[in-house]
Amino acid sequence: MNTAPKTIRTIDALAGVFTVSLGAAALTEAIRMPRFAERGVDPYTTPGVTPGMIAIALIIFGFLLTIRALRGGSTGAGVTIHVWTRDAVLRIGLTLTIALTYGGFLFGNVPFIPATIAFVFAFTMALELVNADRKVSVPVLLGGAVLLALAAGFGIDFIFREVFLVRLPG
Repeated sequence: MNTAPKTIRTIDALAGVFTVSLGAAALTEAIRMPRFAERGVDPYTTPGVTPGMIAIALIIFGFLLTIRALRGGSTGAGVTIHVWTRDAVLRIGLTLTIALTYGGFLFGNVPFIPATIAFVFAFTMALELVNADRKVSVPVLLGGAVLLALAAGFGIDFIFREVFLVRLPG
């Protein structure tokens, strides 16, 4: 087993404890959500089911991260988070800009499907175009980004409408 530096293990342990705490708080609130049993609602469609499942996942992964950190473990991937190359800063800047544009301006103001298609397309194209290790040509990237964006926009809308019974904006 690789041994991570002490500072990385400490950060992982703290992040794990934080994630478990966040998951526990979210699970508590999910359990407190109304169940609408008096209306005869299917228990799998009550409002707290999805947040509860996400909270349980947070608890499990936070616990695993904490245990790994306490045991001195590492992914062995060579931690480079402390190295801020120009490419890393560019990717972070693009990610934040595109995500904040989607969440802050498009979502809720533009119908969900077109907003999500635009987000996935812009995110895919921007981050792949600045990727120095990209192996595909721009036309292939463009076609793949269009297909991915269409599948994501319509697929996410379908899953939320039909599986989670949640209507998305627009």
